[in-house]
Amino acid sequence: MRGEMNTDPVEGEFFTPQRLTESLVREAIQNSLDAKLPQSQLRMRFALSGSSNRLPPEKARRYCEGLRPHIEKVAADYSLPREDEPMNFLVIEDFGTRGLCGDPEQAFDSDTSGPKNDFYYFWRNIGRSSKREAERGRWGLGKTVFPAASRINAFFGLTIRADDRKRLLMGQAVLKTHTIGDIRYCPYGFFAEFDQEFAMPVTDQELLENFCSDFGLKRTSEPGLSIVVPYFREEELLKDDIEQAVIMNYFYPILSRDLIVEFEEGT
Repeated sequence: MRGEMNTDPVEGEFFTPQRLTESLVREAIQNSLDAKLPQSQLRMRFALSGSSNRLPPEKARRYCEGLRPHIEKVAADYSLPREDEPMNFLVIEDFGTRGLCGDPEQAFDSDTSGPKNDFYYFWRNIGRSSKREAERGRWGLGKTVFPAASRINAFFGLTIRADDRKRLLMGQAVLKTHTIGDIRYCPYGFFAEFDQEFAMPVTDQELLENFCSDFGLKRTSEPGLSIVVPYFREEELLKDDIEQAVIMNYFYPILSRDLIVEFEEGT
């Protein structure tokens, strides 16, 4: 809109290489603990693709092809993967949680009281949350650690919701304000289905099945949230460091059996 403020996201600057691993672990598990279903045990899965499970370029293009022209416009600020480079990835899944419930069509804050719209606050807000201060994690600035962990500043989220059992997929890239041709683009782009210019979650079953297979998701019908970080910063995010961060930050929930954490890494 003419006259609107021009701004570039700065949230990722808060995550130094030393803090990235701890921030990623803390934010993912904190929010999953808050979303835990009553009488359920929280199980988290951290899976690093390694070399053996990387997506070949032809499969990787399914998910990032439309993003490349935009990354190239701001390439000086990102370590842009080559077009023929296989995609490494990091998966973070939670089980025993409610998933991202709420109306996916909600675009603005609601004036009426009702159940919290986790989907709205996760995908359509930055630095804002519906969570109470007493809760451990808040899907505000915390979730910006996911794009910060990616060389292309992007991530995907597949959820199965406890209330309606729907399976929904979206992705988000956080770049900078840029122009291609005569068109000016804001920093936030979506991997989604579009109703005019409004991003809606992907529901196509074939695409969802391919996504789960390509990234080795363990989620079948269980509610919860699966995060995929494409082209993750593998020199900064090491399996041993992730394990250590989990133990240091969540020693007590693990001992009390409220939390189980699994780690995997391809060869």
